Amino acid sequence: MTDNALQHLLNVEKEARDFGFLWPDAEMIIDQALSECEEVREALRQQQTQQRVQEEVGDLLHTAISLCFFLGFDVQETLAKTSVKFATRMEALKAVARERGYVDLKGQSIALLGELWQQAKLETKDLLG
Repeated sequence: MTDNALQHLLNVEKEARDFGFLWPDAEMIIDQALSECEEVREALRQQQTQQRVQEEVGDLLHTAISLCFFLGFDVQETLAKTSVKFATRMEALKAVARERGYVDLKGQSIALLGELWQQAKLETKDLLG
């Protein structure tokens, strides 16, 4: 997502809110996000076109941004924080994997990936809060 695309969406969100078109509460936005997740899943199950799947993922992103906007969070700041959080955890995950003798994790089981991710979360808990 380019900054321009994000800014355009935020501008449209603000216009919609100023016009009175807004969600009444966060629960409804969360329900919409769950619905959008199901639409993405269904598009993938039905092996729809990449364009269609991208459209559904876009709707999901829009809903997440709408929740952020509704809660009064700065979207750029929120994305920056989650980026730092993910990068920090990935560095911890890589360190744990290397300690166990892995050069990379290509071809490894999802169970191992999940185990390493949980370990990385534990190791970065105090650092990230």
